[in-house]
Amino acid sequence: MKTVLVLLGACALAGCSVPLIRPDATQAVAGQYATMQQGGAALDVDRWSRIGDPQLTQVLALSRVHNADLRSAAASVMSARAQAGQSRADLYPRVTGTASATASETEIEGRSDSSSALLEASWEIDLFGKFRNSACAANVRARAEELSYAGSYVSLAAEVANGYVDYRACKLAEAEYRNALASQQETVTATRSLVNAGLSASADLSLARANVANAEINLTSQRADCKVAAQSLTRVVGVFRGQIGAALGKGGGLPAAKTFRVASVPADMLRQRPDVIEAEKRFAAALLDLKVARANLYPSLTLDGSVTASGSSSWSFGPALSLPILDGGASRAAVRVSNADALIAAQTYRSTVLTAVSEVDGALTRLAAARANLSSAESLVQQYKSYFNAIDEDWRAGGASLLDREDARRQVQSARITRISQRKAMLVQWITLYNAVGGGWVPPTPAVPS
Repeated sequence: MKTVLVLLGACALAGCSVPLIRPDATQAVAGQYATMQQGGAALDVDRWSRIGDPQLTQVLALSRVHNADLRSAAASVMSARAQAGQSRADLYPRVTGTASATASETEIEGRSDSSSALLEASWEIDLFGKFRNSACAANVRARAEELSYAGSYVSLAAEVANGYVDYRACKLAEAEYRNALASQQETVTATRSLVNAGLSASADLSLARANVANAEINLTSQRADCKVAAQSLTRVVGVFRGQIGAALGKGGGLPAAKTFRVASVPADMLRQRPDVIEAEKRFAAALLDLKVARANLYPSLTLDGSVTASGSSSWSFGPALSLPILDGGASRAAVRVSNADALIAAQTYRSTVLTAVSEVDGALTRLAAARANLSSAESLVQQYKSYFNAIDEDWRAGGASLLDREDARRQVQSARITRISQRKAMLVQWITLYNAVGGGWVPPTPAVPS
């Protein structure tokens, strides 16, 4: 008995002999964003379905069902929940039973039948919280996977919305190139009449025809770009082209930008970013893993018992004490590994917090610039239209050359396409900001892959 007590004391001291570095995940953030935001409606998880574009809502619904990455994230949640169930099972006794029956026959003894049954039970007492902390860590990781799923959905919604906006902007630009081609064709007709009347040189007709050819090239290239944009959106959604072709063929134009309020205090935003909360959960799980590793340095006590029923019955029951005396330093190394993992998790959390605040700050800054640029683009179109109208009137009166008129027309077209690009840029920045602040997510129930 004295020897056992000495061994227990030695093992207890061994459990405290591994030096640890205390992980610290504390990360200070600024009191407010560098770029102050303008208030609007509250952040809304159903924002996309309320901006008045049913086609975008339809495409988003398809992506939630068919996107491969999101389905993989749902499977990861299922796996983490199952692993948590496995860890919880270690807290309870294990009971196994076996039964057998045999029949034999010999010339001397004749036929004989025999049967036996064995019931075995084993339960390791959770003296130092190893199984309790392991189960808790598994539960926390399952929650982290749920948050990862939420983050995947937020990112997917933003990616789909960006792809949709890109396609709609491309189609608007295509319409501008189509109108330009029609205008160039009308110019050819008008120029031919002027040449026939002797009011214009024949070279102007060649120039007009060359401009038609150039407009055809621009329109063909733009149509190809729009097809590629649709194909890219199809890949993100996870369906084939025909499944979203009907949605893309309806409606038109860019969705309206629906503003929303962003909390002026970064710390408030951090409570709704799923990736920040996920990093926090993984740090908590790493701390629990460290406790599990330290518990493995201490003795373990197991209660074993069995009952046998055959020709004669018997039973046995008793405790078994396992003492980690010599293992070549493996247990202590495992503690140091868990300590390092906890330190990494702490720094990952801090980095995630800084990234989140930086992304919101950047999105607010770029959104302010996009608003200013869109206002300038509107002015750009109006001024170039006035300039073209003056040149066009002068050309029809014979006071300006066709080259001057076409140069003015190209400037109007360029200004119109710039305005489309700036409208698209502002929408993209709203989407980026919405994604950066967490996308209005609510804890979803991951879909089970079929």
